[in-house]
Amino acid sequence: MEAENPADSEFQKKTFTPRSLVSGTVQFVQNLPRLVRAKRAHRVSDAFAEKIMLAVTAVNECQYCTRYHTDLAQETGVDRETITTILENDVDSAVDDDELPALQFAQRYAEANEDPGREAVAALRRTYGDAMAADVQAFVRAIYFGNLLGNTYDGVRFAAARRVEATRTATQQLASRVSYRLDRLRERCPI
Repeated sequence: MEAENPADSEFQKKTFTPRSLVSGTVQFVQNLPRLVRAKRAHRVSDAFAEKIMLAVTAVNECQYCTRYHTDLAQETGVDRETITTILENDVDSAVDDDELPALQFAQRYAEANEDPGREAVAALRRTYGDAMAADVQAFVRAIYFGNLLGNTYDGVRFAAARRVEATRTATQQLASRVSYRLDRLRERCPI
């Protein structure tokens, strides 16, 4: 099977634009105190937090976050089958009813590009209370930023590979044309 030529495809994952990177970084910095409070409060267990982060990562498909949070989830006691099920975007069968609303919110947040809607936020608060809902949102916001950062890095690498491939192809075509012209010139002017 032949590898796909990077010049023949488009990068499909969600990434930052220069403008959204700036605003995303500001939002991330603003979210850091919430994230620290959430970690210290222990309302969301480490295993639950990793499941939430994997649910967002499953939507955004960041390869770096997938590897990192898969390892962290395993360290916190999440079994491989649960991790795989979450990464396949099947949170309904991956977790218990008490964790399901948070993972569904996490997926909705990622699918809706950080705008899950007021009703989704209200439902999260009704389910977990204001404090725990805020903790869930802090984890979701943090991993969303990380996902897009990883995907942006891959997107830049992808674009560079496309440019290299396009330059290589153009150089080969130019060399072929020059060679053809030289051969034609030699045929007309034998020495």
